[in-house]
Amino acid sequence: MIQDALSKKDTAQYQMLSAKTKVDSGAIVKDIIAAITNTKVSFQTMNARFKVNYETVDKSDNYIANISIDKGKSIYITVRGAMGVIGLKALITKDSVTLFYPLNKKLERRPLSYIQEVVKIPFTYATLEDLIVGNPIFMDDAAIVAYKMNNNKLQVGLVGDLFKNLISISEDNTKVLHLKLDDINVHEHRTCDITYYNHVAFNQDQFPLNRDIAIAAQSRLEIHMEIKEYSFNEPLKYTFSFPQPGRRR
Repeated sequence: MIQDALSKKDTAQYQMLSAKTKVDSGAIVKDIIAAITNTKVSFQTMNARFKVNYETVDKSDNYIANISIDKGKSIYITVRGAMGVIGLKALITKDSVTLFYPLNKKLERRPLSYIQEVVKIPFTYATLEDLIVGNPIFMDDAAIVAYKMNNNKLQVGLVGDLFKNLISISEDNTKVLHLKLDDINVHEHRTCDITYYNHVAFNQDQFPLNRDIAIAAQSRLEIHMEIKEYSFNEPLKYTFSFPQPGRRR
C-alpha cells in the first residue's frame, strides 16, 4: 500500500525529504519530477482508435473506441462492440457528458460529475484528457515526500490535495511507468493503479500506446487500453452530432 511506503522510517531503505536528506539527491529528484510534470504530451487535436478490454466483479467485455479530442474543449467517443455495432456515442465537455445509445435511441445529458460517480475517482475534464492521451495524472502541485531506488528505477512518493501518489520512473528518468493513487481520506477507500508501457516518440515527448488501469472503491474496475492507430494535430476524425428531438435519423 502506498501509505506503507510513504510512512517507512528506515532511512537506509527509504530517504525522506528532511533536513538530513542530502541536498544534491533531493534537488535531482525534484528536477526529475518537475521535468516529467512539465513535459506532458502536447497537442491541439488527437484522433485515436483504442482496443479496450474491461472487467468488473461480475462481467467483462471488449470493444473498439474511436476518440477525437479538441484539446480543452471536447472529447468525442464512439464505442463499437461485437460485429462493429455502435453501442454508445459520448460527448464530454468541460461541464457536461452527453450519452447516446443508438440501439434504443436513448439520449442522456448529465453533468461532468457523472463520470466521477461512475468510476469513483474525481476526474476533471483536463484529467480525462491526460488519461486518454497517457499523461500521468494527479502529479501537478503534489509535494515530494519520499524517494528511493528500486531495481535501478526511481520511485517517488507524492502527496496532493486528494491523493497520495507513488510513481515509478524509467531508468533514463524521462517517463512514468507506473503510478498508484491512494485516497488521502481513508474513509473513501479509493485506489487507482495505472501502468504505462510500449512508449513511442512523439516530437520531444514519450507517448505510451498501452495502459493498464485498475480502480478500486466500493467495487473494482480493470481496464486495458491499447492504441491501434493515432494522429495528433490533424482535423478531428471521429466527431458526430446527436439526433434532435422530433427528428428521425
